[in-house]
Amino acid sequence: MYLNLNKQGDAYPALQSNPAPGLVYFPDGFIHVFYPSDKRAAGFVTIEHDGATVTSCVWDDEAYQRWVDANPGTDELEVAKTERIKQSKDDLASYLVSHPLQWTDGEYYSITQEKQNQLTSKIMAATMAQTLSADYTLTWNSTGEVCKEWTLSDLSALAFAIDRRVTALVSYQQTQEVAMRNAETQEALDVIVVDYDSVGANSEATE
Repeated sequence: MYLNLNKQGDAYPALQSNPAPGLVYFPDGFIHVFYPSDKRAAGFVTIEHDGATVTSCVWDDEAYQRWVDANPGTDELEVAKTERIKQSKDDLASYLVSHPLQWTDGEYYSITQEKQNQLTSKIMAATMAQTLSADYTLTWNSTGEVCKEWTLSDLSALAFAIDRRVTALVSYQQTQEVAMRNAETQEALDVIVVDYDSVGANSEATE
């Protein structure tokens, strides 16, 4: 995402998906600060940047409260945006559960956050054991099957493939979320499609 540094009142304008003159790169890690899920409006932040990239982004609640005082009531469009965004995140979590990644052995492997965390811990333990020349049997399981022994290089390759797949899906959700945030009418919001199947085979493992 990219940020226009010219504020509109107390808030920065909506993030843009493409680079352009006068914009600076806005890291994905700050998007939840710029677009808080529990607020009626976005962009009320204080930032620091190095001329090319935003390096710090902090929510400015005083500026936001000034906007709230000047705009009493609940905007139905903002409520609809919040509901659509929450649904997109819930749908992503469900998609990760129901769409394991097929690996080169023909088996399917879970890509949920819980399994990613477990896989990372396994690889870290095996790497440490290798460094210390300690005995360690590295195992992992496909969906619905018992664990079997893996080499560190093979399991690391699987972990990288899972990370690529999940990163592609998360990036897609974030892009659609920004589009929802930027929708200026209910009609514009309604035409935004969230279809995780469209994040296709290019992000799947091929070896």
